[in-house]
Amino acid sequence: MELPKYFTLNEAKKLLPDLKPRIYKLMKLNKTLSLIQSVDIDSDDPILDIDLAVMDLNKNYFKKMYLFYKELSEVTKLGAVVKDIDEGLVDFYSKYQGREILLCWKLGEKNIDHWHELNTGFNNRKHIKLLKKQN
Repeated sequence: MELPKYFTLNEAKKLLPDLKPRIYKLMKLNKTLSLIQSVDIDSDDPILDIDLAVMDLNKNYFKKMYLFYKELSEVTKLGAVVKDIDEGLVDFYSKYQGREILLCWKLGEKNIDHWHELNTGFNNRKHIKLLKKQN
């Protein structure tokens, strides 16, 4: 397991222009995969040639799965941690006063304005201004 990459707030913010389209792509691929998984082809009619349809569906599924994990790998290489694909939640490891924290960003937010402790999540995030006030 690789050690996390640590970011200053400015370093993490600089990643957003590259990160946003990647998260959109991950969300779209994830929805496509869910849709393909929901397809249930069942036929008792031996005349219907559903084998080809099933093979095409499986081929499409595995192609999308490959693209999904390839994109997720690229996001991970940037140092970002995808916490929830459906919500577009991404964290960045950071350090504040000698302790590890997570800078928290959600797709749709213009900037990284929140953070939370490692053992908490999105529901317990706090505004970045609170870090500045603690100095």
